[in-house]
Order: sequence, then C-alpha cells, then structure tokens
Amino acid sequence: MPNRKLLERVRNKLLLTSLGIICLALQKPCFLAAQSAGARPQSAPAGNPAPAINPARAVNLAPAILVEIKCKSGTADRWLADFEKEILPSIQDVIQNGGEITHFSYVESVLPGSSFEFILIYQMKSFGSLDRKAPWPHYVALARRLGQARATEVLTEMGGWEESVRVTLVRTSPGAP
Repeated sequence: MPNRKLLERVRNKLLLTSLGIICLALQKPCFLAAQSAGARPQSAPAGNPAPAINPARAVNLAPAILVEIKCKSGTADRWLADFEKEILPSIQDVIQNGGEITHFSYVESVLPGSSFEFILIYQMKSFGSLDRKAPWPHYVALARRLGQARATEVLTEMGGWEESVRVTLVRTSPGAP
C-alpha cells in the first residue's frame, strides 16, 4: 500500500496549500498559530524549556475558534445556502453590535474528497467567554431575528446535514510581522 500512503501525503499537502492560499485571499488575511505559542520547536532538545512569546507579537495574536464541518453526502449546498441566509446575518449582527465575536471568515473546500466542506473562523475578544455556560452569541441573535421556534428548526435542520464537526481553539495573526 505504499501508493496509498503517497496519495494521502499528496492530498494532505494540497489541502494545506489550498487553505493557505484561501487565507491569503480573505478580506483580512489570517495565519493560524497554535494556541500554546510557547511550544518547543521540533529542533530544540527535549531538555530545553519552550521559548517565551515575544510580547510585541503576543499583542497581535487574537483568540479564535476554528470550526471544521464535514457535511453528509449531497447536503453541502443546502448547508451553505441556509448558513448564508440565516446564520451569517446573525454573526454579522453580533460583530456590528460589539459582541464577543470581533471578526468572522469562512472557507469552502474546493477539493473533492477533502476532510471538510467548510471551515468557520470566529475571532473573539477573549477565550474567557468560553468559561460561561451560555449559547453562542450568534445563536442568541438568530433567535432574536427569527424567534426561538424558527431558530431551533434552522439549527436542527443544519445539524442533520452535518456528518462531523471539529472545534479547535487557535490564535490568529493579521499577517507577516
């Protein structure tokens, strides 16, 4: 199965390259860094402590939530249509009203067979809002716009189209230093 491993490596490299190109094309370019920016580089010996974060660089890093969504077969177009019609205006409402979300971007996969259909990137004021047990701010805005019953119906329907959802906490950077 060496060919399968090679194909998998090529596919992964293409996905990473595509994601990088798409991030560059976004309105506000974002390069993702691991949440623990103080992680030890691979070249550093195991006994050495992790390098400290440069304070000037730390100011530019914004907390963000990265959500990867894989849709069930044949449902990605419906998911995107409902997202753009119902959810996106709620996210924009939260941003415009100075809510916890400060910036939002989403990426759509262009490669067939990719591990995701969409990546949603929510830049936040802080990760502190995750300490409180509360609905996502844009879900509250959605319920305010559509009413609780319709908002629940939309979220349930869209959730039925999702095969898997993966959430990762990251820090974003506005670009090259």
